Amino acid sequence: MRARCVCSVGILLASIATAGCLRVLSLDYQATNSVRGQGTVHVSDFHYQAADEQRVRPHEVETPPRSEAKLFLSESIGVLFSQALQSELVRSGYTVTESSSQIITGVVTRFLLDWTKETELTFMLDVAYSVESDGRQPFSWHCASLKNGPAGLEADAVLIRAGIADCIEHFLLAARDAKVL
Repeated sequence: MRARCVCSVGILLASIATAGCLRVLSLDYQATNSVRGQGTVHVSDFHYQAADEQRVRPHEVETPPRSEAKLFLSESIGVLFSQALQSELVRSGYTVTESSSQIITGVVTRFLLDWTKETELTFMLDVAYSVESDGRQPFSWHCASLKNGPAGLEADAVLIRAGIADCIEHFLLAARDAKVL
């Protein structure tokens, strides 16, 4: 019995070693933007392109192919981004409701962490937004955010939150300037 237990532990350790470093991160996203607006809007689920193309799982953050580390979020990237956008809209003064004829949707085309050096981290976020409203021509906008900082699990969360907040604030400003929000 003891030999079977030792063997099982050995197999478990070998599989962890070959899989690389796996981490799960829970992001507590808090809205931070200073953009003001009003009206009602519906936020539809965002897609995560890397997961749709089966390059990663829906909860998995993209990493460079050479990276041995894998980072998973406690919720899917598309859901996380939709919820972050909703909280930023509410902070701005909008009412988020499913019955609104103004719908925001989009695709997270890049959500990548790169440990460029052992002590440095780069987060890259690209999002394509679309706002549809009562028969008007849809408004499309693309955002790219690049954040650099020190490596470390808590630093990862700070960098990801900062990139998301930056991208959403730029979108809100562009949509307001285009008079679609």
